[in-house]
Amino acid sequence: MDQPGAEEPVLVVDLDNLAVIDAVVCNVNEWGCGIKSADAKDLYKNIGIRTEGARKLIKAQITSVKGENAAVVFLKAEASVADKRREKRNDVSLPVKISDLEGLTEITGKIVDAGKNGCRIKAEGLTSLPEEVVLTMNKFQRPVIAEFAWRNETSAGLRLLWHRTLEETANTDVA
Repeated sequence: MDQPGAEEPVLVVDLDNLAVIDAVVCNVNEWGCGIKSADAKDLYKNIGIRTEGARKLIKAQITSVKGENAAVVFLKAEASVADKRREKRNDVSLPVKISDLEGLTEITGKIVDAGKNGCRIKAEGLTSLPEEVVLTMNKFQRPVIAEFAWRNETSAGLRLLWHRTLEETANTDVA
């Protein structure tokens, strides 16, 4: 885990269509990993990953597939995710616009829970956005930059990057 460039052969079982493929897992961290396989296109959404010698599958979900590469998030019980949070989340219902940093792609959604450092959103098409996004809400004077902690097609968890501004991001891109 957290060893850039490290790869390990695994067996991946698609729990939706019962496909089984040989793959290589890479970029493993606490939130997910990447999977490389010529058969990645055969994976749908809910998968189990078996590492060499393991007696159990690791539950995960495919968030995107591009060519031979699949992005994967690990599934965790809601209680364990809540226990790891730095602060309490509050149930809310706030309309939000989620866009890429350039504002070229924009999705309308709703923030359903929020805390100082993160929030959970519901919207259609979240997997079409890059890792860093801009959240625009009527109740805030300026947009907030955020990064996906996890996501699927209709919901996502975001880390709020309060220290970043769009002006700083634009200046970095020009330099």
